[in-house]
Amino acid sequence: MKKIFVNALILSGILLMASCSDDDSKVVPADVPFVNPEVAEVYVGTQSPGDVWTWSLDKEQGHMTASWDYGTFDDTSDDIAIEGTFETFPSGFMKVTITNAEPANDEIPTDGTAWFYALEIPGMAMIIKPEGSIKGDIIAMVPEGDCANIPGSYNYIITAPGGQSDFDPITDEAFGYVDFAASGNGFDISGYKFSLDCVNDGACTDSGTIEGLPVATCVNNGFVEIMDGGKTVAQGQFTNAGAMMMDFGYGNGGVFALKTDANATKDALLNNTYNGIAYLPKHNDEQTVPVKLSFAKNDLNNMIGTGYKYTNIENGTVDNEEGAVVIVEDVINGRVLGSMNFDEDNDVSDMAAALLVNGNDQILIVTSYDEESLNPIILILAKQN
Repeated sequence: MKKIFVNALILSGILLMASCSDDDSKVVPADVPFVNPEVAEVYVGTQSPGDVWTWSLDKEQGHMTASWDYGTFDDTSDDIAIEGTFETFPSGFMKVTITNAEPANDEIPTDGTAWFYALEIPGMAMIIKPEGSIKGDIIAMVPEGDCANIPGSYNYIITAPGGQSDFDPITDEAFGYVDFAASGNGFDISGYKFSLDCVNDGACTDSGTIEGLPVATCVNNGFVEIMDGGKTVAQGQFTNAGAMMMDFGYGNGGVFALKTDANATKDALLNNTYNGIAYLPKHNDEQTVPVKLSFAKNDLNNMIGTGYKYTNIENGTVDNEEGAVVIVEDVINGRVLGSMNFDEDNDVSDMAAALLVNGNDQILIVTSYDEESLNPIILILAKQN
């Protein structure tokens, strides 16, 4: 599966909030498949530089299956199928261990040395961190939904840069909004894009209307295809809860988006703690880092998020010495603007984010950069309290 699995599979773990039943009296019939489609929860997601994943999770048996398509949408001959088992830790993260891969590949070992960590908000999203011998890029996934719930406006963040080593969110497209409007049997797509230097009335290097996208068609269960000239140029998955992913094929990257939400305000962040994954696409050794972020108001009534990385994802230990600060300036219908600081000096980085509030569940997706190295950082976070 070539080096792409190390460079393009790389990222996020698997954190699911359920595992095998504790009822020892329950016997799984012998004819039940490894993952029972009758109970499986299906997620579809994107990973740099433009790979599509589909996961099926059987929480009754603690089993999962996954299919990986690294960008050749219309050619299934190079897809890889994976099987695994999973367990959930007190920290809320899940660990999925690969037990089988078809076709067999030396870069996807099945001896327990390859696994994923993951974090799930059931019905909304799942964030996956490839780990062990498959360490790599983050995978951002959403569950199946209904085609009728697709129309609306979404705030998006570039979460799977097409060229990780070249991606510069300061001057390249980093975030924006996109509208899906019902049109015949499909959806017309329009929107607007921004680079991060637009946030504080800066140069705004890459901004403007999103144009030229063909009509999107919903195939089933909220799964969307965009065709051009008889070929698939993009695939997406929408959920009923308002989350969406869209992948534009190998080398072209993908986005994670959240439906605009009047309930997604600055005050909706207050006193919340989020777990998630920080994605560092330009780091060679550690592209993904598990993190915790908590919000409070300071003496000036500013909304401040303080974040630290996990030193042990399984027992929930965090490093309280080194962290980052998120300063939220404004939130309008789920579109968040502000800044980040990584070393307690006066220099800050522009920050944009998308926030979705669904009852007590929340997703927060952040794009920013290190103020010294200027390397991009992307956060995908799930509310824990």
